[in-house]
Parts: sequence; C-alpha cells; structure tokens
Amino acid sequence: MKLLPKGYYGNGFVLAGVESMVKDLVAANNLDHGVKLVQKAKASVDEEYIKSTIDVLKDKKVIHDGSISLYVTQWNRLGLEDVDFGEGKPLHVGPLSVQIYCVLLPVIGDSNAVRVLLSVPKNIVEKFQHYMIEIESWGKDV
Repeated sequence: MKLLPKGYYGNGFVLAGVESMVKDLVAANNLDHGVKLVQKAKASVDEEYIKSTIDVLKDKKVIHDGSISLYVTQWNRLGLEDVDFGEGKPLHVGPLSVQIYCVLLPVIGDSNAVRVLLSVPKNIVEKFQHYMIEIESWGKDV
C-alpha cells in the first residue's frame, strides 16, 4: 500500500475500533467475545479503510474523545527483546508510562508468553484485582 506521500519519513498508523458492553466482555467466563471483536477490527483495516481515515482526519472539525477509549497495542512480536546496542539484550521491554493503553509486551526468555500492561483508574483498582482473581479461578473449577 502506498498511501503516504513521497518523501514521507516517520510513522503512520490508523486505529481500528470496536465497542462492547463490559457485561458482554466478561459474560460466559471467557475472553472469546473480546478476542473476536479485536480480530474483526484488525481484519477491517484495508486500503479503503486507511483512505477513509485520512479523509476524516483532514476534516479539522472531527474531535475524538480519548477519555472513553482503551487503546490495545501489541509489542510482543516487534522483536524488541532481541535488540542489542552493544551492552547485551534488554532485561525489560515496555513503555515508560501507560495512560489509556493496554500494551501486550514480550516476556524475556519465553517467546510463548505475553505480559499485559493495562492502565486502570486508581478508584477501581481493588475491583479490577477482584475480577482478575475471579477470572484466574475459572479454569480451576473443572
């Protein structure tokens, strides 16, 4: 796809979004619904989608409210854990801060594992921990 102007240098990306009710994400005690939503969003990003996004961005009147969004980004397959600037491979890979992102990070030494870095508002941390412990026990009841 050649959508960026000739001579462009830098990064270009578009966001693909999905919407879901929290109750639908946690229903049926699995992550299947959320995974399918993300897969569908990723599959929708084609040349036409990118052109349409660029057209929307040209309209300066469009305002995106990021406060109600969660951005999921996958870093675990970028190969950052193998980068060596002369002092050896990194012990940790990850961003300095996360505010509205869910970042999938590599686990150094285990290519089949993934670390999830998720920003959670301070006022719901305890409730989030409760639900994560509950989810962890789902497979143990069998």
